[in-house]
Amino acid sequence: MIKNSNIGKKIIGVLLALLMLLAVLAVAFKIYAGKYYRTDTEITDQIHREVEESVNSYKDKDGMVFIPQDQDAKAVIVFYPGGKVEYTAYSTLMYELAERGFICILPRMPENLAFLRINAVDMLTSKYAGEVELVENLDWYLAGHSLGGVAAATYLESNKEKYAGIILCASYTTVDFSGSDLRLLSIYGSEDKVLNMDNYSESKTNWPKNSEEYVIKGGIHSYFGSYGLQDGDGTPTITNEQQLVEAADVISTFCSE
Repeated sequence: MIKNSNIGKKIIGVLLALLMLLAVLAVAFKIYAGKYYRTDTEITDQIHREVEESVNSYKDKDGMVFIPQDQDAKAVIVFYPGGKVEYTAYSTLMYELAERGFICILPRMPENLAFLRINAVDMLTSKYAGEVELVENLDWYLAGHSLGGVAAATYLESNKEKYAGIILCASYTTVDFSGSDLRLLSIYGSEDKVLNMDNYSESKTNWPKNSEEYVIKGGIHSYFGSYGLQDGDGTPTITNEQQLVEAADVISTFCSE
């Protein structure tokens, strides 16, 4: 009995230690996730005003949708936000793309981390099945910035039949698409100091044959969204709005080909 009692106490002790460790990790994660880049509302509001007559936007707890007005939609672009960046910071790029004729879906990620909700697009589209059915005949593209692009590629691995291609903004894929029929567009800024160029270069072996690369001269990592300057980023020689416009032009051309 004494032996069994000692064993029981040891098991309880181990369980309590594990619970304490989990609690510490949960608190540490909350502190980590709580420090994120917030939307520069001055820029997002400005671009919204510029396009409000040609683009309608809708928002709920799971994300935003941007719909071009007075023109036929060319394609659908689903955009996964970068890690630890408030998702609304990418509304500027979405407005620019919607003005060019693209329906854009911008999912909201838990704790601003796309890897915590790889299938975020499914949560939005499942709620609006009727609307999705109306645009099923269009090409759908998955896109993402930085870690959002990596997450998007991970999701795409099991959903290739739904998408025409992927658009990586200052990002790369760890998934091998080299044998697929997908199209790929990679864009990054010449002054980007956040993107790991070693990982980026190595990832090119995962690109499908139908791939394109575009470098925005003077652009940086942070300017694919509107959230200020990310720690460690380079010095831009163009404005945030200039990079957004150029990125939207390149994406528009790619998706219209």
